[in-house]
Amino acid sequence: MTENLSEPGAYSGEAADRARVDGSEALGRFREILLQTSDLDWAEKTLAGLSHKMLWRNDQTGASIALVRFERGAGIPERHAHASNQFMFCLKGTYRYLPTGLTLTEGSFYWNPKGSLHGPTRAEEESILLEVYDGPHYPVQPSWYTNPDDAS
Repeated sequence: MTENLSEPGAYSGEAADRARVDGSEALGRFREILLQTSDLDWAEKTLAGLSHKMLWRNDQTGASIALVRFERGAGIPERHAHASNQFMFCLKGTYRYLPTGLTLTEGSFYWNPKGSLHGPTRAEEESILLEVYDGPHYPVQPSWYTNPDDAS
């Protein structure tokens, strides 16, 4: 069964214990989930110029997959590290890590290992990134977020 879910809170990412197959219930089957990202609104974060569309999140581990959008000139203002591995794929724009000059452009894949210091960053133009964490985002809430939910 393929399910189209347009509300990000409508699923947890956990495999369903039961799935319908040809009108009958089957145990131990996974279900497919289709999420139309165009149906989701961009949720603004407390850091100016940053918004996201949460695609999947495991509340137990903190792992997540999201689309993040930085407006031109926006970015992360301080050097920081993450509590897990961070992966990003640039779908649109130019997103720069200021101290190193490392720049993500359309089609770039970036891996930032757990605990690696990086940043600050700046979007040279509107940038949209697919961002994946394999665990919690930060060891502590960063100073640039005033809402704790923005740090997870």
